[in-house]
Amino acid sequence: MPELPEVHTITSDLKKHILDAVVKKVEIKAGFSVSPSAGVFKKKLVGRKITDIHRVAKNILLGLDSGDFLVIHLAMTGRLLFRKTGFKADQWERVIFTLEKDGKIGELRYTDLRMFGKVKIINKAEYKTLQNKYGPDPITETFDHYRFLELLQNKRTNIKNALLDQTVISGIGNIYANDALWIAKIHPGTKTSDITPPMAKNLLAAIRGILNESIFNRGSTLDDKMYVDIFGKQGEHQNYFRIYGKAECPRCYIPVKFMKLNGRGTYFCENCQLKTDQESLL
Repeated sequence: MPELPEVHTITSDLKKHILDAVVKKVEIKAGFSVSPSAGVFKKKLVGRKITDIHRVAKNILLGLDSGDFLVIHLAMTGRLLFRKTGFKADQWERVIFTLEKDGKIGELRYTDLRMFGKVKIINKAEYKTLQNKYGPDPITETFDHYRFLELLQNKRTNIKNALLDQTVISGIGNIYANDALWIAKIHPGTKTSDITPPMAKNLLAAIRGILNESIFNRGSTLDDKMYVDIFGKQGEHQNYFRIYGKAECPRCYIPVKFMKLNGRGTYFCENCQLKTDQESLL
């Protein structure tokens, strides 16, 4: 699943290439559902100018001159590909947006193997509701480790699960949660109630550091090759993972431990990510 760095990369590229474009045509492939309905979706898009492009958590938003927003959530296998008109068809095409900018025509293609992604039009009120669903953004919002600690301790769970909770802090997925906890030397099973202010400070710094590093590396493409940028190019950050997917700890060179925590694959070093007690793993 694309996490914050991957969605940030896509959003930044879209901003460079399709901001101020006009939507000329929308094609929805059979079997894929958009919201509120195919007819309304097309009516609200065709003829509209894209006046703003930004990200809310893992959602990509294209603001229209009507005041509405096109929202795209890539979920597990969604992609956005920017193509010249006439470019060969892509696998798993679901929605094709024909765009015109500066007299040139191009296509923004939404593809999705498993069709778990969401493509919809929302109004300003619904936009506010979307924003309010999420915790603070670690990249675009300024908040200190005391606020972070408060958000963590509002949840009675382990720290790894809290990081994946989008109401606590937005945009973090399994890969970056694993690596941030390793950098901060915090065991993923540590209870949120056991997190101290210094631990929260180190962890927040680790989160921001690893996310910004991945943005610099244009995101992570795993073995399934599902994540690519809008030109179909893979990210590079998979070459710089700290603990995720590793066999040996890069810091102390002992075998990495793997467990399922709340159903998610979790990598950690039992030597440098110490747990407080056995109960903390529950």
